[in-house]
Amino acid sequence: MVLVGFPLLALSYTQSPALVAGVAVAATLPWLLVALPAGALADRVNRRRLLVGIEAARFTILGIFAVLLLAGRSNLGVLYAAVFCLNAMSAAFDVTSSAALPSVVVPRLLVKANSNLVSAQVAAQEIVGQSIGGLAFAAAASIPFVADAATFAASAALVNRAVPDNKPDTSHSSFFDDLKDGLRWFKRLPLLRVLTGLIGSFAFCQSLVVGVVALYAIRDLHMTRSGFGILLGASGIGISITAAGANQIHARLGTGWSIITAGIAAASAYAILALTHSPFTAGGALALESAGVVVGNISSRALRQSIVPQELQGRIGSAFTMAVRSAVPLGGLAGGLLAQTIGIRHTFLLAGFLQVAILALTAPKLLNALRRQSPAAQMPEQVLAA
Repeated sequence: MVLVGFPLLALSYTQSPALVAGVAVAATLPWLLVALPAGALADRVNRRRLLVGIEAARFTILGIFAVLLLAGRSNLGVLYAAVFCLNAMSAAFDVTSSAALPSVVVPRLLVKANSNLVSAQVAAQEIVGQSIGGLAFAAAASIPFVADAATFAASAALVNRAVPDNKPDTSHSSFFDDLKDGLRWFKRLPLLRVLTGLIGSFAFCQSLVVGVVALYAIRDLHMTRSGFGILLGASGIGISITAAGANQIHARLGTGWSIITAGIAAASAYAILALTHSPFTAGGALALESAGVVVGNISSRALRQSIVPQELQGRIGSAFTMAVRSAVPLGGLAGGLLAQTIGIRHTFLLAGFLQVAILALTAPKLLNALRRQSPAAQMPEQVLAA
């Protein structure tokens, strides 16, 4: 629910597109600070215990913010701080859980496992959470934050039972030596470098749009705050369907073309958002954009997990994540400034054109890197299983 609650609360403090987009910037900056050390930590400690501790921290952060909101002590600065701290923990959780997954399933099932995880996450966050988040916020601004705090407490209990214990790295190297080893290994793989650049550019273009989408819905589409939550929830249905079918998409297209097709779909959605005045069409465009993001992320994550040794999953995954996420605050800041200068719709159109141009330059490099890495890396699963 806080995915809806935070931007709506920001709108109650300011109508500036740049300041509203600041919520997206505050949500992504922690990845630049937390991802790398979290990856090294995930390779050195018990991942199950680390995940439980992270969920307890997220419960505490949202609980404190809800108390401040109820007491009338919240403002835009407090909101930014809460978003920053919450997403710092989310960054650590994502890196650690991603590192843990290859120890749970065999490599050939990584795409399916990631698809199932995304489906569950989307059902909870995008459909249920966002659909009722706007309604809950309209009833009382504190409800989304109190409710999500409770879900983190429940998640800590579930994670404690679901994630197996791992064998942490017992080497006597220092924490910083571990970080350098992970980065050196990352640099040795051309495929990872190309993949990182492409996914990072997607993240930048998406952030040009996402940072001001709440303002777009309310100012351009004339929707209510509750309607904005329903709009995002409706788009989440498309995400859930796509996530459930991502394994089949990957099996038909292979890794490279799955990522390329996902980028084209998202770019088309930005153009539709720029041109439509219908909330229903906008909802469909957001569903298309999110579906592209889901397919691209699942395929790229499974590819990364399949070519990285288990003992390096945390560090390599965090390096990849940090590089990609570093594009997000830049995109969010640029999106806010562009929306204020040339307008929201022209910003969306620019994001679509930019993503298509980047794809035209980068897609051939991705396909060539996949072929050089391994003939099997770019083949559909149905061929590999034959």
